[in-house]
Amino acid sequence: MLKKDGVTIYHIAKEAKVSPATVSRVLTGSANVREPAKSRVLALINKYNFKPNVMAQSLYLKQSKMLGIILPDIDHPFYSMIVKQLESQALERGYTCLLCNSMQNFSIEQAYLDNLISRQVDGIVFLGGRINQTHPTEELLTGMNDSLRHVPIVFVNGKMDGVNAHTIRTDEASGVRRLLDMLIHHGHKTIGLIGGVVGVSSTDEKISVFRETLKEKRLMVKEEWIHSSGYSIEGGEQDAMHLLHLDERPTAVMCINDFVAIGAIKMFRKFGLKVPGDVSVTGFDDTYLSEHFPPGITSVNHNYQKLAKKTIETLIGLISHEEQEKETIIPTYVTIRNSCEEWKQP
Repeated sequence: MLKKDGVTIYHIAKEAKVSPATVSRVLTGSANVREPAKSRVLALINKYNFKPNVMAQSLYLKQSKMLGIILPDIDHPFYSMIVKQLESQALERGYTCLLCNSMQNFSIEQAYLDNLISRQVDGIVFLGGRINQTHPTEELLTGMNDSLRHVPIVFVNGKMDGVNAHTIRTDEASGVRRLLDMLIHHGHKTIGLIGGVVGVSSTDEKISVFRETLKEKRLMVKEEWIHSSGYSIEGGEQDAMHLLHLDERPTAVMCINDFVAIGAIKMFRKFGLKVPGDVSVTGFDDTYLSEHFPPGITSVNHNYQKLAKKTIETLIGLISHEEQEKETIIPTYVTIRNSCEEWKQP
């Protein structure tokens, strides 16, 4: 009988009558190992309390078992929530993650891309930054294309025309339409949209869908009710102040994210308006803040677990040189809370 100390993949493989590669696939949770070989390997792993040498396994498989995650702002709850799910999904499949916060700086973003490639990560998940620019510069496009020649990269909720990357995105357009349907069902006929940055694809898409949907519903689209001061609480306060200074204000306000919704609610209350009594407010992203900020913000959820799972599955598939769908769209849903109510004409 083998001693527990000194047991290697090769010992396990010999006793289980399989190849060392099969043992490695069992250890990484691959679905390609069939019964009864898988059960024999697992039984021996448990019998010897086997812990593989990660470095040796990496050399054998020619994989580091590490993934890089690049994002623009870890402080933003949308990114922290998706990263938490990405790490969980990666760990279940035997991968560890290197988290890179670019701090919304394209130069830092590129430095992280180069650094992750030099560290020989097996793949990269890319969120925000350049993949959300409606018109990225040639330099940003070239940097991404150069990186893709070295390592598989999956974009989350973004794209770059001229870059042949795989994309996993949530159906944000459907989320906007569902919010509008709900507000219209509550009797709101005058609706505004605030927050975001024009030139960023997620903002541009939401504004475009907002305008199109209102026109389809034969409702008024007033340009002064569409105002973009960024993604922060302070930006929401500025946008709400803009609406407060108008002679005619909307009875409902859609916000580009939950931060903006919080800022808007704070400013409306400061000037004596009740939310939702005098004005209904919706958010987007359904972060933990939307649940706990009074009165509770109705918001669109990105289906975070499903989004992360599909992202990691796609990336690992690419690492294994398996064919993957070029674009996958994850459905969103609306979480109803207390920031909206039926509009009663004064």
